[in-house]
Amino acid sequence: MAAAVSKAGPYYSSGPISFSSLRQNFRAQTRKIASSASETFNSNDIGPISALSLRRNITTTDTNPIVPDSTENRTCGPLGLGITTGNNLAISQFRNSIKYYYITQSGTETFFDIDTPPSPGTWNNNLSKNIHKIIFIDGECGSNIAASPASSFDATAYNMTIDVHGNIYGSGGRGGGTGGGAPDPAGEDGGTALTIASSGGNNIVVEVRSTGKIYGGGGGGERGKVGNNGQPGTCNESYTASNCGGCPGCAGGWTEGGCWSGGGCNRRQECNWWGNCWWVDSQWNHYRTCSRTYSIAGGNGGAGGLGGPGRGYANQSGSLLGQSGSPGAGDNGCGSTGGIQGDTGGAGGEWANDGENTLNTAAGGNKGKAITGTNYSVQGVINSLTVKGQYLASI
Repeated sequence: MAAAVSKAGPYYSSGPISFSSLRQNFRAQTRKIASSASETFNSNDIGPISALSLRRNITTTDTNPIVPDSTENRTCGPLGLGITTGNNLAISQFRNSIKYYYITQSGTETFFDIDTPPSPGTWNNNLSKNIHKIIFIDGECGSNIAASPASSFDATAYNMTIDVHGNIYGSGGRGGGTGGGAPDPAGEDGGTALTIASSGGNNIVVEVRSTGKIYGGGGGGERGKVGNNGQPGTCNESYTASNCGGCPGCAGGWTEGGCWSGGGCNRRQECNWWGNCWWVDSQWNHYRTCSRTYSIAGGNGGAGGLGGPGRGYANQSGSLLGQSGSPGAGDNGCGSTGGIQGDTGGAGGEWANDGENTLNTAAGGNKGKAITGTNYSVQGVINSLTVKGQYLASI
């Protein structure tokens, strides 16, 4: 990963300085359109240039300053006093001056912070000044957390261009029920590719090139509905209670049937004078049928399948499908039936598409956005291949 600085300049580190070269480098020059390209010059700009127009312009709302305000142009010149903003202009003040400031992002970055790029990239305190600042996104920026954009810019800036030649991919939303902070049963919303918020800034532009991709993530699929429980059954149970000498009762909750007797009980031994002994029943056994009828639930329905992941930086080509539901539990006897298998989870959404709904109680995740924020404009090649998702500023 890298964020390398380059500049149009510094000019005139040595040698003569002519008004014609100042005209070419400052009035006739146009910034380069790719990190590998060079600046261009208007060959038709051959008219004289006045000393008045070569003063350093410090008006932040000026979108085309001839001599821009920058940290470098404030400290250039033989004494480090910079290019004047007043009437005391000297062409020697242009030693080591610059016209444009560039940073080039390459490689792969996650959660790329444009206003604070990784070393050695730095804006050298130029964001708040009117020099044209361009960052070329030549590599890939991504996010694997839906709540965090793949790339962001949240500083006050003037004349700032985010020139996208590479890829900025938002995170796909997680499927419902998959954990890690994902909602259940709803699918997680897809993530944003690029956020921009520049309170008080001016002329912030996202330039989309034909090779660029700014894609919002797809929403996660909703978790499948739990399967229906099986049909209940009816259980019929009975037992025979017995008691010696009288009709027995039944246990609590059991219904008593009729009572009948049969067979002796409570035996005792009797003997005669001659020593002969025998058994004698003194009472009769009594019996009763005890019964009960109750319902029993069917088997529990199976858990719904997990929702599928949305398309995103960490899932650029993998499956979006939700998982199959779990089988239902078996029956509980007495004519009950087993539970029904849970429904399949909803599929995750493609880039900047909603996650699929199921018959559950929530919904699939909402589609992610390509660009969100305030105080910016988008231009260049904008089509279904370069930008997926909402991209216009809210204000």
